[in-house]
Amino acid sequence: MTKLRARLTNAAARRKILALASAASLCAATAAGPQRERQDLRDCVAAARDSHSVAACEQSQQAVLRDRIRRWSEALRSRLDAHQRAAFDRNARAWQAFYDSEVTMLDATLPRRADGLGPALRPGAVTRLLEERERQLREHLHNVSYGNPLPGRPGR
Repeated sequence: MTKLRARLTNAAARRKILALASAASLCAATAAGPQRERQDLRDCVAAARDSHSVAACEQSQQAVLRDRIRRWSEALRSRLDAHQRAAFDRNARAWQAFYDSEVTMLDATLPRRADGLGPALRPGAVTRLLEERERQLREHLHNVSYGNPLPGRPGR
C-alpha cells in the first residue's frame, strides 16, 4: 500500500495515471459513439416506409459523419507538428480525391443495374465511404492521443 501511495504522490506517476485514464475515456467515448449511431441508422432504416425515407436516414447519418470527420481532422491536425501537418494535409487531399472518384464511379455504375436499385443503393454506399474515413481518423487521433497527452512531451 505504501508503494502505491508513494507512486501517487510522484508527479510523473500522476501524469501517467491521468494519461491512461484520458486514453481509456477517449477509447470508451469513440467506441460507443459509432456503435450507437450505427444502431440509430439501423432503427431509422427499419422504420422507413420507402426508399426516400431510407435515403433520408442515410443522409442524416452522412451529415453526422461529415461533422465528425471535420472535427476529428481539426483535432488531429492541431496535435501534429509542421511536417506531420503537411503529411496530413496531403492525406486529406488524397482521401478527398479518392472519395470524389468513388462517387463518380457510383454515379456511373449504379444506374446500369438491371434490377433498378442503383439510385436506392447510392446513399448507403456513400455512407460506407464516410464511415471508413471516420474510422481512419478515429484511429489516427487515438494514436496521437495515447501515451502522449502533452504536445512536445514524449509518452512513456
